[in-house]
Amino acid sequence: MTQDYRPRPRELARELLNGYLVEHQLQSGDRLPSERSLCEAWGLSRSALRSATARMEKDGVLCSRPGAGTYVAQRKYTRNLQGLLSLSRSASEQGRRVTTRLLDLKRIECDKTLAKRFGQVLGYPLYKVARLRMVDGEPLMVETAFLPAERVEGLEKWDLERGSLFAVLEEAYGLIPEQGEEKVSITYATTDEAELMGIEEGAPLFWIVSQTYDQNGELLEYCRAAARPDRLRITSELKRRDAAERGGDIHEA
Repeated sequence: MTQDYRPRPRELARELLNGYLVEHQLQSGDRLPSERSLCEAWGLSRSALRSATARMEKDGVLCSRPGAGTYVAQRKYTRNLQGLLSLSRSASEQGRRVTTRLLDLKRIECDKTLAKRFGQVLGYPLYKVARLRMVDGEPLMVETAFLPAERVEGLEKWDLERGSLFAVLEEAYGLIPEQGEEKVSITYATTDEAELMGIEEGAPLFWIVSQTYDQNGELLEYCRAAARPDRLRITSELKRRDAAERGGDIHEA
């Protein structure tokens, strides 16, 4: 005889909270009812509700304000791994506003790691561009890009706080970001990253490493970014390959 499945109190509380958000069509900034009223309405213990709320805060769904209650958090910015769009353009398409703070812009010489990336000798000149990227006024990521200096001479004269780097490359230098590759892993906030993004040192972050190539297949930009997972959703599209793409193999696992 099988037993009926009963979710753990914390998981039940999460289901109820998510259902409440949908049923009442709550939007970013809307306040939830008090902890006491929700517990009484759903027959939950405060510990179960608090545990569920804490988990949803980590997921970026809710946010608590001491002395003011629990609110629906700002929705996450979505980054699609299939798209090669600048943050400015991608956010604009989602109805979001990007602002940028330029942290560093200077010429440097390749170390061993960068020389290997660009297929150049030690000392090959690059531009280093470090920026704090914000979406709707909230810090999202610290991004550091490296570009071949000989291909973007005079880059420092362009306003990279108000304009898109990809747009500058295309409009000022005729370099079109055509394709790229990106890898996502986990890192932990350094002291500087924590201060810039308003988080605790050692907090987990997305670590995004990308290489972007121009219309001629040459490496145009190597970029490393540390991003807040509570404000960023990373998505990928999955498509079934047809028989031709699989070389005629039609067997399925």
